[in-house]
Amino acid sequence: MFDHNSEKIKPMKRIGFLIAFFVFAGANAQEVTDYDLNNFAKAYVQMVKLNTKAQNEMAKLIEKEGLDLDTYHAIDESRDSEFEPDVPEEDFVKYDKLQPKIKKIQNELEEDVEKVFAKNDLTKQKYRAISERVKQDYLLQAKLQKILENIR
Repeated sequence: MFDHNSEKIKPMKRIGFLIAFFVFAGANAQEVTDYDLNNFAKAYVQMVKLNTKAQNEMAKLIEKEGLDLDTYHAIDESRDSEFEPDVPEEDFVKYDKLQPKIKKIQNELEEDVEKVFAKNDLTKQKYRAISERVKQDYLLQAKLQKILENIR
């Protein structure tokens, strides 16, 4: 008889767990308010512009130094590995000479992004959390798409 009761409890626990899971999942999806989504969209558009500007500045510097982007990236990616790209030693010198300028642009970009977050009532963590929720929720994706269409 004891086993019979425990068999009834197991399915009930599973149902309770599933209900709790769906309520929790639903609560997470609802945490992204229209206000948050609008701020996220504004920040996203501003960040794309800032990132594009920074990428263009870095590409111009790299080109001005006499490196092509593939060589620069090959050297950059090899810095944290034992692999060394097959490029002339002078390219490594050019790369090293560029790094302070590239780092300055990257630091300015990070500062500008922080300003964008603050301007749009966001933090880096909140921005990432909204981004993750949007990736998993088709309704939020559709809402975001409409907001982005109105911003552009």
